[in-house]
Amino acid sequence: MDDIILRYSGPATVRRSYMNEFLVHCPKCGHLATVTTSQSYDTSKDKLICQTCNHVEKRNDHTRYKAVVKRNCDNCGQSIDVTIPNNKEKVEELTLPCANCGQVRTYKPRNDAYRLIYNSIGACDPIFHLPLWFQIDIKGDTFWAYNRLHLVEIRSYVTAKLRERQTTTHTTMVECLPNFIKAAKNRMIIIKAIDKLLKK
Repeated sequence: MDDIILRYSGPATVRRSYMNEFLVHCPKCGHLATVTTSQSYDTSKDKLICQTCNHVEKRNDHTRYKAVVKRNCDNCGQSIDVTIPNNKEKVEELTLPCANCGQVRTYKPRNDAYRLIYNSIGACDPIFHLPLWFQIDIKGDTFWAYNRLHLVEIRSYVTAKLRERQTTTHTTMVECLPNFIKAAKNRMIIIKAIDKLLKK
């Protein structure tokens, strides 16, 4: 019980404040990898780096385009509905025959962008959807943190007996924590779980 502090005096940060770096399991070797993002519309610098196996992935490398042609044949009037998925680049033109009359025409397709993500379970990062490094089951609930700074801040909040609001202008990250983390009865089990994660 020596670890318990009286008053929480952490920063009035929101969850987004911790979302520029995510510690995850590397998709190649399973060891610790780091996902970094600028949190902007420019995703060209978002990437994953594994220090163990030197695996690197860029977010933009996961972008794919679905080429779609939906129109009526100008010869017979029948509907043409063609979708070609998983293109790494935008498709400028598609030459297609009409399924009804066989007339061949070249069309400019609509290119719908989408992003390939990993099919991971549990708490994951929002960039590649890889399992977070800091996560553990606590009585059937999943406790997780994006990175070490996030984890340490949660620990500071959990260990405090007095948890006063840090601001009245917005809801802070710690105020949005799930009830099982904030419950006083779970304080010691949460602290032990966090300390276990910090040793990973």
